Amino acid sequence: MRCDRAKIFAPFSPLRGLDEAYREKERVITPKAHLLSDRIEEINFILTNLKVGDTVEIKYYTDGEYKKIRGKVEAVLPSKTLRISLADIDFCNIYDIKILEENRGV
Repeated sequence: MRCDRAKIFAPFSPLRGLDEAYREKERVITPKAHLLSDRIEEINFILTNLKVGDTVEIKYYTDGEYKKIRGKVEAVLPSKTLRISLADIDFCNIYDIKILEENRGV
C-alpha cells in the first residue's frame, strides 16, 4: 500500500527532454586548435611508425571538445582513421599522440 502511495508523488515533467536541451545549450564548445607544421610532421612521423597492437595515448578533438583515450591500436584504416578500443579517430582530429613503451619490444 505504501508503494502505491509513493507513485502518486512521483515527479511529473510535462516537457520531456527540456532538461537535456538546457544542458546541451549550457555546454561550452571549445574551438579546434590549429597545429603548426612542425607539430603536424611530428604526429605524422608517429603515425607512420605505429603498429597494430601498440598501446597509445591520444588527445583528439570531437563534438566540440578535446578527449583523451588510452588503448591498443586495433587498425589503421585506409580512410586515414585510427581505431582504438572501438573508437574511430580521424588523423586530422589528433592533437597529441604518444606510443607507450609498456608493450614495445626494445
